[in-house]
Amino acid sequence: MSSPAPAPVAIVGAGPCGLAAAVALHAVGIPHIVFEKATVASSIENYPTNLVFFSTPEKLVIGGVPFECAAERPTRREGMDYYRAVAATHRLDVRERECVIRVERADDEFVLHTRAERRDAGAGAPSGPVIVTQARAVVIATGYFDYPNMLGVPGEDLPHVSHRFVEGESAVGHEAVVVGGGNSAVECAMELARCGASVTLVHYETGFVSHLIKPWILPEFERQVASGEIRLRWSTRVTAISPTAVSLLTDDATATLPARVVYLMTGYTPRPGLLGELGVKFDPTTGIPEHDPATMETPARGVFVAGVLTSGIKANGVFIENGRGHGALIAAALAARGAGGG
Repeated sequence: MSSPAPAPVAIVGAGPCGLAAAVALHAVGIPHIVFEKATVASSIENYPTNLVFFSTPEKLVIGGVPFECAAERPTRREGMDYYRAVAATHRLDVRERECVIRVERADDEFVLHTRAERRDAGAGAPSGPVIVTQARAVVIATGYFDYPNMLGVPGEDLPHVSHRFVEGESAVGHEAVVVGGGNSAVECAMELARCGASVTLVHYETGFVSHLIKPWILPEFERQVASGEIRLRWSTRVTAISPTAVSLLTDDATATLPARVVYLMTGYTPRPGLLGELGVKFDPTTGIPEHDPATMETPARGVFVAGVLTSGIKANGVFIENGRGHGALIAAALAARGAGGG
């Protein structure tokens, strides 16, 4: 009697790094399933509309699939199309719109509980029944961009306030306030200024922390500040947001800025989520989950991490071009372990 086929490896997240893990597993003959609560490359879909990758195509390639683009560097649209083409080319088993709600260890394997989005509009329910899947190992490649750092001030949940910047065209001719001191805040302010908004950037520090800003964008940002396209408010905190204004506190003085749009680019914080449920701890200072950089395996045997989640609170530490290599490390570790995997 032949032995039963081994359970697949479950990958949670179909962004570039999750797909890279699936491609690497496929290359060494390890079956996999990729669970994605939205769609393939939806993380890129949430990038600013006019974003152009700083990396050149060859640094973003996975699975040997050529990445062709019209210019020297790809656009957001080209990135989405490319990674969806990778999934199709390698025939990856991706379960789109199927959210992992719980993972449990069962001896040397895992049991994933997922819920798929229902497509029948008349059902009146946003999700379907729970689906149970066994896996020999689990790769968490979810990122953490669903968990923005909140200011905790009145008005933060108003419709014109956002923790994610998509496009600046809707702000043309309007007053815009950007809150934050990292790269995302700088790029948001720059794009709003290019689109003709009246932009003020507010930050509670006395200046930027240099390593948080991509050096290649600083010259243009400084030009926009010098020309008056972007105004800066250092050592300033937001105390409240109304439909038409932002209240500020600087030292002991208060001020009010008119604001038709407000972007709170205050970063994101990793949450334990599925990793925490599986017993993985996060460093309290860096926010990095415990793992072996040589294999990407956590202290919870059979549980691996990949992508931006491994950079902790410093999201700029892991990009597609270095995170895409995590999959090969994971595949090598599981291949060396043999058919049992877990």
